[in-house]
Amino acid sequence: MPRRSVVALVVSGAVALAITGAVLLAVLPPRAETAEDTAQAFAEALIAADGPAAVALVVDPPAAASLAVEALDGASAVDTAEVVLIEQTAERATFDLTLGLAGDTATARLVLVDDGDRWRVADGMWGVLRVETTRGDAVRVGGARVPAPGEVSLLPGLYPVTADPEDLLDGATEAAVFPGTDQDVAIEAIPTEAALEAAQGAIADYAAACTVPATSTPANCGMRIPWPADLVALDDLRFRIDRMPRVEDLDADTFVASGGVLIVTARGTDREGAPRDVTYRSDTWTLRGSFAVGSDGITLTVW
Repeated sequence: MPRRSVVALVVSGAVALAITGAVLLAVLPPRAETAEDTAQAFAEALIAADGPAAVALVVDPPAAASLAVEALDGASAVDTAEVVLIEQTAERATFDLTLGLAGDTATARLVLVDDGDRWRVADGMWGVLRVETTRGDAVRVGGARVPAPGEVSLLPGLYPVTADPEDLLDGATEAAVFPGTDQDVAIEAIPTEAALEAAQGAIADYAAACTVPATSTPANCGMRIPWPADLVALDDLRFRIDRMPRVEDLDADTFVASGGVLIVTARGTDREGAPRDVTYRSDTWTLRGSFAVGSDGITLTVW
């Protein structure tokens, strides 16, 4: 007689027995996860700087948790993480979470609750960072862009905090965030050479708009055209830029673009009633105003 095989297969808690060609499937319940398991998994996620894994263990994570995950992606992880059980009831467990980061050590109380499905972290995981900057409307905290002034809840880690956008503004510091910490960070944002070039490009665009043919002196264009001294009526003004005003610096919240050479021809009627063209020249054409830096780049407002 041919021999029949007998096979035992164990897969993810399920035992399948094949006996003389028939299969019997017995499903075993999954191993219950303890509070210690969850606390240890949270500590390991912090060491790996694995934001998604850490937040997945949090009960009812806030909407801002996605920003915390993004920020941690650009931060340095904690060096060490140790959890020690302090007390536990059927629905609540408290641990000491001791973290080593950038040469410092801090201990926080990590609270876990049983939500009916599994143990989850309920308290003791966030630190708060308030940020502000001298220029721009945001800063970069780790891998996240954070509006400034403002505050953000962060998972433990060492976060670089930099001016934003980084190609237009210089300025950086770092913040070591432990659970329960509450700290302020201010960035002294200084315009870069690229910001100066961007401002010069904006001035060129603005100057071009100022010098289209017109029937009156353009407003907020740094021009005083004395045509009434020579004409009783003005038909139109024609412009030619021989040298563009140059932005000198952006050290303050204002700018000065000076040294422009502008030629203006006024066409109209003179005092004798005859048609006449009068040409004026300025070797000191200057534009002044304020500037702002945002996610869309640099914006100039000419006075």
